[in-house]
Amino acid sequence: MIRPAGDGADPNPATARRRSRVKRVIAAAASATIAAASLMLTGAAPAQAATTVHTYAPTGVGGGTTTSPDQASTKYQVQVAGTPVQAVRYTANRNNFDVARFASDSRTPTITVTLPSTTIDTVNVYPARYYPPGSVSVSADKHTLTFQMSAEAGLNQAIVMVNGDSTSVTGQPYLAVINDRLEDPARRPNTTSAPDGSGVNLQTGVLNFQEFAAKYLAAHPNSTAQKAPAATTSSMAGKTVNGTAIPAGQKTAAGNLVSASTVNVRYPNVRTMTANDVTYALKAAIDTIKANPTALNTLYFPNGTYISSGLLVNGVDGSKLKGGKLKIYTDEGALVKNRIQGYMEAFEPAVAIVNSNNVEIDGRGMFDGNGVANYNARSVGDSHDAYRSQHQGGVMVMHSSDITFNDTYLRDSKQWNYETHTAKRVTFNNIKGLTPYPQPWIDGIDFASGQDITANGVFTLGNDDAFASGHYNPSDGFAPMASGVWGNFQLGTSTPDIQGYANAVGAHDAVADELGFDSYHWDNAESKNISVSNTLSWSSGAGNSIRIGWSSWGYKLNNYTFDNFNSISQGAGGIFTQNSPKPYPRISSIVIKNSSFDTSRYGSGPIRLNGGNGSTQTITAEDQETYGFAPNPDGSGTTYTYTKTPISTFKLDNVWFTEQKTNSSPLNGATNVTLNNLRVGGQLVKYSSQFPLAPSGIGTLTSTYTDANGQTQNVKAGALADGDTWVGAWWGDQTKNSSSDLTLITRNTGVGLMGEQYTTGSGDGKLSYIRFPLNGLTKAPTQATLHLTYVGHRYSSVPSTDTDQLLVQPVSDTTCTGGGTSCPVNTMTWQNRPSFTATNSSVAKSATFTLGSTIVAEGGGTHQGNAIDGRDITVDITSFVQNAYAAKQPTLLLAVGNAGGTNHELRFVSSEGATGSGKLTNANADMAPALTVTP
Repeated sequence: MIRPAGDGADPNPATARRRSRVKRVIAAAASATIAAASLMLTGAAPAQAATTVHTYAPTGVGGGTTTSPDQASTKYQVQVAGTPVQAVRYTANRNNFDVARFASDSRTPTITVTLPSTTIDTVNVYPARYYPPGSVSVSADKHTLTFQMSAEAGLNQAIVMVNGDSTSVTGQPYLAVINDRLEDPARRPNTTSAPDGSGVNLQTGVLNFQEFAAKYLAAHPNSTAQKAPAATTSSMAGKTVNGTAIPAGQKTAAGNLVSASTVNVRYPNVRTMTANDVTYALKAAIDTIKANPTALNTLYFPNGTYISSGLLVNGVDGSKLKGGKLKIYTDEGALVKNRIQGYMEAFEPAVAIVNSNNVEIDGRGMFDGNGVANYNARSVGDSHDAYRSQHQGGVMVMHSSDITFNDTYLRDSKQWNYETHTAKRVTFNNIKGLTPYPQPWIDGIDFASGQDITANGVFTLGNDDAFASGHYNPSDGFAPMASGVWGNFQLGTSTPDIQGYANAVGAHDAVADELGFDSYHWDNAESKNISVSNTLSWSSGAGNSIRIGWSSWGYKLNNYTFDNFNSISQGAGGIFTQNSPKPYPRISSIVIKNSSFDTSRYGSGPIRLNGGNGSTQTITAEDQETYGFAPNPDGSGTTYTYTKTPISTFKLDNVWFTEQKTNSSPLNGATNVTLNNLRVGGQLVKYSSQFPLAPSGIGTLTSTYTDANGQTQNVKAGALADGDTWVGAWWGDQTKNSSSDLTLITRNTGVGLMGEQYTTGSGDGKLSYIRFPLNGLTKAPTQATLHLTYVGHRYSSVPSTDTDQLLVQPVSDTTCTGGGTSCPVNTMTWQNRPSFTATNSSVAKSATFTLGSTIVAEGGGTHQGNAIDGRDITVDITSFVQNAYAAKQPTLLLAVGNAGGTNHELRFVSSEGATGSGKLTNANADMAPALTVTP
């Protein structure tokens, strides 16, 4: 016998008591190289073993629904290991992405994408770290691309950008490839229908919601069940707000049921529910499971469409159910979609787990927040000003513990995709949150507060931060005492709208009654042990890759770990910790490893670390009583202080950045900072200028890399060249730019101290020019040294015992021999190069060195496999660097020649010769032109 759900199933329950109230232009080259070099014109696909591919059922079809709302992509045709997979257009607000989703037994299937109407000029696959040049092949007709998903990436997703890259974020559309693992059959419930057709099978423990809802709505139609809110005495009655007295008996207005098509509906008015709205049926179903704990434990959504106010699980103790857990399962074709919410202040996220424990959500169905329609006041939706609406995201876990999500797919969130508030022991496995358009406040994952939160396998498309934490109380702008609320209703002026204010307070209080806590107490505990791994995130707007610490209200944020965290196209910055505007959070530890950050759109350095400086933070009694700030540890509620302590540990290990911005990364207020094996544009960071820092208030800063011999080395203070070339005076060289050559060459014509004055004749003079970035310097160095690796000389007739020395002089690329004002390294020729006059007092000189016996014949490229002498030729250029720093020059350009000697033509390793697939065979990265400094 099925016990009725009881009073809790009443669609309009009585109000419950309210509780107390984040190298040469290495980067440009990186993206361009990936785009160009990836286009190998070949039709051959990588060979691999047979792959099992599962294609998903159409979203929303079943239970009387015969047509899916999804539209087939008009741009992409996708095959996975030879199996066609439907790509779906995602057009809720701009067509920024199409999505091809499938499941397979391979982590490295071959993906073939045909674009019948698009000529493929460039291809980028992200994360770029795992899809280097050559990893994508393009057919001869330039309409089909093929690649194999990366095993090294350890991800179930990849993003394909055709004729675009991560700097362009709208209107492509791009293609998201989602390769789920095959579903574990053990997670699927017994779907046998109940013999009586009620949907409630006491033998299997499963409540079939499709069958249950049909019966429930037939017996309790929404047209008779729905009631508008009655007038109630305001919680602010009898109080004074900003100088305006709220009358003692002040009530909210009585509500009305209005047409579902009404725009900007405000509490207490409510939109009329449609006949198929299953909001009340969902509540009744969960209450029925609670009422039969020894027999029921599973809420099951078969394929089909379900329209409601969202899946709300409130006050469920799953440990009391059969098996000790409430399970919710969505079939792969199930679409659980939000309606246009009842009124703009209503709390209706796609999924909300509140005041509950021991809950598991499984299945490959779709949760759709309907966010664009909800917040589009030009059609049927509502405005979403902070002072008139509750924050609500896609999937929210609030004041709950022991919660697990497996394979959950969310799209079109109203705000943050996934979030936690005062949650404990929550696990997210293989989750998706796809909201790839300019919907405000769409973070990827936002663990505002929580303890022991684990996310393993995350794919998000959003409009803001990829990850954030410490965003406490995001609805505080809607609380009765928030200035945005009473200010909007002119309280404190001669024309206050007291009724409007009372209605807004009533809307706020209605949600607090439903949740059991008000907006100032969404987050009321410190956060600790948050782990995020194997993620891919993209943003269409601003936001940071990782942001920790905003509005933390005095609570601590402890122990954050990120492993294989991959962020693409964030528009604000990278790793950002904040100690304002609300009280400083006392962040203890942040560790990021094996991760990659696409920095192409950053407006700041990849890191902005802001820790405490030892000053005092004050939390007043009013902060605690009225605004939910962290309470006095002694429990008294009185004003107290604490120290703004530095961040204890900040560590990056094996982290990859696409490029370094010209500005440095500030590191402020940390006890121990460790940077190990960083890479910028694919190059291992060995010199400080590759990843310039601006440290302040740092206890210990350790910056290291692992050399070719496996030994740990300290990153050298200094810079690698970010541009170099040689130019020649011989008539065949005079108009030639050699900035891509593998060596630098010097040869003195004798006309001028360095041969720089040569103009006409049959001379074969050669000069080299090398540019170094200076943005890594935080002060003028006490010593600066130029390092060039000697390759050899041209003529075997020249004795190996002959000696020479290098001559170096700073020059400008805005004063040129051709009379112009621009002769940069990448276009420089003998005829248009920096013009200068060298004198014994203006040049710096190396020590004399013998030419040696390594001979390098004339000709570009023929010397690639040549032996290399390998000596490090150094020149003290301290004064040059000091003067450039004093003049605030961002770069230092040097002319390099040799003192001379009959037939002394000398070669040195260039930047291109030291690294890359086409480098000098016998060279290594340590041989690149470099500048070392002593602070």
